[in-house]
Amino acid sequence: MRNESAKTKQQFPESFVHFVKSLLKHKVISLILLLAVMVAVFSVWSASIGNRFFHITTLKNIMNSLVLSAFLTVGTGCLLLSGNLDLAVSSIGAFGGVLLALAIKIWEFPWWVSIILCLLSCAVFGLLNGVLVNVFRFPGFIATLAMASVAKGLMYFISTAGGNGSASNVTFVNDQMRYLARGEPIPGVQLGVIVAMAVFIIYGILISKTRFGMKAVLVGGNHKAARLAGINPKPVIYILFINSAVLGGIAGVFSAARANQGSLTSLQYNQFTGLTAALLGGISFGGGSGGMGGAFVGLLILNTFQIGMTTIGADSFWVTVLTGLLLLVALSVDFVNQARLARAALKAM
Repeated sequence: MRNESAKTKQQFPESFVHFVKSLLKHKVISLILLLAVMVAVFSVWSASIGNRFFHITTLKNIMNSLVLSAFLTVGTGCLLLSGNLDLAVSSIGAFGGVLLALAIKIWEFPWWVSIILCLLSCAVFGLLNGVLVNVFRFPGFIATLAMASVAKGLMYFISTAGGNGSASNVTFVNDQMRYLARGEPIPGVQLGVIVAMAVFIIYGILISKTRFGMKAVLVGGNHKAARLAGINPKPVIYILFINSAVLGGIAGVFSAARANQGSLTSLQYNQFTGLTAALLGGISFGGGSGGMGGAFVGLLILNTFQIGMTTIGADSFWVTVLTGLLLLVALSVDFVNQARLARAALKAM
């Protein structure tokens, strides 16, 4: 009996260590632990200089600040899963915001018609991106980089409507758009936060639990293998590019609603936030692996980091520099993992 109890005592710490190691292998768990450490560090640091980080107001600020980037993260993340990259999403979203403002102020369309017009125009950009990739065989980053310039040029052109010929921001006043930006269906929780969370949940289920999500992952993992499995990559790529552009348009709608204007520079600071969050959250740059859960935690880490740096009084320029370094680290880790998997595949052969 004593020997059995001794063996049980020995097995318990070993099994516990094994359990902890298995947990840490999951990307999301590791990211949550990193987030917890970050919160603890900023709480102590801010308290040492007389500020307060660990507070409900800070949580609200973090959640409100991730709304615009959330849509860009989901759109970019879905495309990354398929092995493609969209560098035009923020420019397309800004174009949609300017078009929305023009439709409300100059053309006097109802607010809901203006939103539909905005999203449809963004969908056209996404379709064109899909055509460049599928038909003309451009790499995704080249096609979308060119489309970003087109969107910016058109945005500057249409912003002169009703003006003196010089590009300018288009301001408007609309009660429904004001509620969209600042309304709180749940006390203390803005509508934008609810919509962003719903988008993450819906796309998380779509990617992990549906046939289309499986197709997107397979296409990103290996085009040839996907074709052998009876999957045509082209429709998947078309849908994901259109989806990315429309989600960029939704970000443009919320950005315009918050600022009461369609701005030529809106979303420019969110250009790489979605990409960084997706990569930090475990979505592979080469496609074929990852999910929305990790991307959401990655976005939380980015926003917590940025607001935490503000709380401790860090210069905004250093925040930008360090955010760029986070992107570099996320890319480096991804490339190392891809190389490791490639070596393992070669050994298996």
